[in-house]
Parts: sequence; C-alpha cells; structure tokens
Amino acid sequence: MQAAIVITLMTLAIAVPLFTRAFALTDVGNAGVFELDGNIVKDSSGTFPTDWGALFDTSGVTQPLPAGALDAHWVNDGPHAVTDLTTFTTGSKDTLDIANAGWQCTPSGNLTPKDDILHSYSLAITPQSGPRMGHLLVYGGFERFTNNGAGDLGLWLLQDPTVACSSTKGAVSFTGAHVVGDILFVGEFSTGGTVTTLNAFEWVGGSSPLMNITATGGADCRTADMTGNFCSRSNTVSISTPWSTQDKTSGPNTLATAEFFEVGIDLTGLFGSNPPCINRFIFDTRTSPSVTATLKDYAEGALATCPTATILTSVSPTPITLGGSATDTATVTLSTASTVDGTVDFKVYGPVATNIPTCNSLAGSFLGVKIGPGVTPQSATSGLFTPSATGFYFWTATYNPATPRNGNTAFTTCGDGGELLVVASIPKITAFGFTNTPDNGDPTLGSGTVVYSVTIHSYDTLDVMLSGSLTVSGTANTIMCTGGNMLPLSASLPAGMDATFSLTCTYSGTSGQTVSATISAMFTDTNGVTGAVSGSPTTYTFTIQKL
Repeated sequence: MQAAIVITLMTLAIAVPLFTRAFALTDVGNAGVFELDGNIVKDSSGTFPTDWGALFDTSGVTQPLPAGALDAHWVNDGPHAVTDLTTFTTGSKDTLDIANAGWQCTPSGNLTPKDDILHSYSLAITPQSGPRMGHLLVYGGFERFTNNGAGDLGLWLLQDPTVACSSTKGAVSFTGAHVVGDILFVGEFSTGGTVTTLNAFEWVGGSSPLMNITATGGADCRTADMTGNFCSRSNTVSISTPWSTQDKTSGPNTLATAEFFEVGIDLTGLFGSNPPCINRFIFDTRTSPSVTATLKDYAEGALATCPTATILTSVSPTPITLGGSATDTATVTLSTASTVDGTVDFKVYGPVATNIPTCNSLAGSFLGVKIGPGVTPQSATSGLFTPSATGFYFWTATYNPATPRNGNTAFTTCGDGGELLVVASIPKITAFGFTNTPDNGDPTLGSGTVVYSVTIHSYDTLDVMLSGSLTVSGTANTIMCTGGNMLPLSASLPAGMDATFSLTCTYSGTSGQTVSATISAMFTDTNGVTGAVSGSPTTYTFTIQKL
C-alpha cells in the first residue's frame, strides 16, 4: 500500500506540472490565436497560438506576422537607470480629455521602481478560423522594473493617431484628443502574479466621460468565462525575455514573479460589427485601479486596427482619337494585410483645350463599381467612356470601403498622375478624285494623262503633321508620273484647315488593263496622338475599255 501511495504521489507530481502547462495556454474567448499564459516565449509548435517572442526579434523588431495579423509594435521605455522622458504630470487623469492640457508629460529620474515600465508591446489580429473567426482581437503586454507591491495599470486604446508626448524638461501637453469610443482597461495584479481586478471603460465624453463596460469580460484568463471578451495574465513564476531587459533583482533578461502583464481583448465582442479604429496604445502605471488614480509612467506606441487605404489609377488607352473609348482602373492597397471591400466611384471631366487640370464640367460617371472583397491589393475598372468631343479629360476615383476594417475613404484629385485622357479628332479625306485628258476625248482609250488629287481636312483644335503616300500603279503597259509614281504626303495641317496633294501621270495600255491610285495617310498631333486619317487607306481604279 505504501508503494502504491508513493507511485500515486509520483504520478501526481509529474501530472500537475503537465496540467498546469496545458491549462496555462489560455486565450480570450478560447480564440486559439495567442498564448495568454503569463510568459513571453512561444510554447506551441504550430503557427497558432503565437506569443510575443515569435512576433519580435531580440531587438524588438517586428517579424513577419502570421495570417490575419493586422499590426504589431514593440516599445522600449527603459532602462530604469536613465531619465524617463515619458511620465505623467501629477494632474493628469483618465477622466480628463487629452486635449487642452488635460494630459501632460514630464521627465523623471526617480520613478517608484514598481511603477517603471521597461517595455510594452501590442498585436491586432483577425482570426481566420476558430470560435472568434473574423473578430478584431487586440493583445497588449508590458514589463515593470520590480514587483515590490501590487501592479496597478491602465491600457488605453485610442483612435487619434496623433496622441503623443515626450519631454526633456518641464511639463509638456499631449498632442491629440480623445474620440468617443476610446477604450480604457484598468487592472491590478498581486505580487504573486494573480490578476485580481480588470475593468473596461468606454470614453463617451461629457461630464461623466467614462462608461463602465466590464460586464462582458473577466480578470484572470485562467478563471475567466470562455464567453468573455477580455481577460489578462501576469507571470506567477520567474520568466525570461528574448530581448535585453533588466529588472531590480534578477539576472539579465529575466523578470521576477509579477513583473509581466498581458491582456487579450475582443473588440468585436465588445462593440459588435463596427468596433472603433484603434491607432495608438498607451500602457500606464498608477496608484490604484481606479479611473481617478494618479498616473505614473507610460509607454505609448502605434497600433493600427483599421488599415489605411491608398488608391492609384490609370486611364487606358490614352491618347485616343475621337470615336474611341477609354476606361479608368483603380487599384486600392491597404497598409496591413487586410481585405479590400467596397465600391469605387469614377468621374471624368472635360473637355478642356489645354492639359491644365480642370474638373468643372462632368462628362461622365461610373458610380458604385464593386471592388473586392479580397486580400489587398484589389482593382476595379470603370465602364467604357466614349468622348463626344476632342480635348483633354481628367478622371477622378474614390474608394468607399464597406466598413472601417476595409480601410478609409481614399480618392484621387483632379490632375493626379495616370488620370489624364487626351482625345484627338481624326483628320478626314474630304476629296479624292482625278481628271483625265485622253486621246479624242475618250477617258477609256488606251493612253492619256491623268491628274490625281486628294484633300485632307482637320476637324481638330490641334495642328497635326501628315505622313504617308499617294501611289499610282496598275496593270497598264506604262504608267509614269511626274517626280515618280509615289508622292509623299508630308505636310503640316493647321487646325480647321485643308491640305491638298496632286500627282500627274501618263499611261498607255490595252483593253482590260487598269490604272490605280492608292492613298495611305497618317497623322500625328501635338500631344503625340497618332492614327490613320479617316478614309485611309483607299484606292481608286479605272479600267481601260478599248483601244
């Protein structure tokens, strides 16, 4: 029996650490995306769940992100031995707006050790599978210098990308401002590494600017309900860091118990299908987990949960001649590996006489052209635009995202590169004929003199250069033209004017033989538009009937 008890106890001794490790791999809402396990090292063998040590290298440089990840950032706020340029002034409060000196920063060389942040980091991701597939999840973590006291902290997720502050001397006001929908998490974790408090608030403005939204979350991920939309972890044992760090009591790159904190948040679970677009995160330390606590140190960084959209366009073909058609193609690219989805509005303005961008007169529009859904980049093309007049046309295109998750509204402006359409008129053959001087007044006799002439008229508002030839040939026994049987059609044709060419030839032959004149004319306008003259090529032939 003693042997059995010993064996049982040994089995439990082995099993408990294994169970502890298994249960430690928690994630908000059982998403399976991130290891909210109280350490920084990635323990899983697959791509997911990931951890901070897989997102950043030993210098904190962001590595290639896994599928669905939108953004990730690592911020250095240490070491403790140097003056910290990012600490709050005493009067800064969560309940104050950031703008109008509500928040101010100041340098500090004597931060309370337990309140000094060493590093902070963040991740935004949209799972591609699992129970939280398609949700916007945000993760954050930070390290502190020592654990001689409970850890009181706050995490702001801010929409204004300009929120920032740094001071080398004296109080400096933060830039930026609160936006309705900003989110604050305040919590506390014990010196043993258990998270005891985690509350969530939404900035709504007014006299009571913070609304408590804690009901759908939990404090410690190890005990949080799987339906919860946020939870957090602290380290219950000493852990190592992949990057250089130094706490108060441990060896290099080591954090003692309760010196590390991480949190996972499901913004879609909190706000539904249209969560706020986060652009900044700020971790802070404080005197208590109250929204009226005195704020101490902070570490700020970028975190883009809504990608930024850019749009490039290209008109094709251009130039064209009057009667032709062109389209405009817009390509939308997002700043993160997100989905392009929405519509594009195409508009074309003109015509104007010069290539100075002018968008006063709408000549055509193609509204609501579908783009995506698909992983960035995506393209959409307008319908065919057939100009009714010559001149210069200028296109614009506007991307209208389906949701903020698909980027922001992006547009081209009048005169942007790739948006110019040049339309030229086609010069036209308006006369092509001959005069014949035969023997005995009969034009079909076997010999005679023929004068061919061609007139080309420019209907354009631009001068053109003509090129090509008028060539006389046939099956007659002899065909001889003055200066040769080919007359070059090389001349400048001013706008609205005529150009006439003629060629005199003699011929002789027998019944059934032919004499032909062929005109092949091209034009080039001052914009480099080239094309065939309307009516060209064409051939006039007559047949000798009798001797």
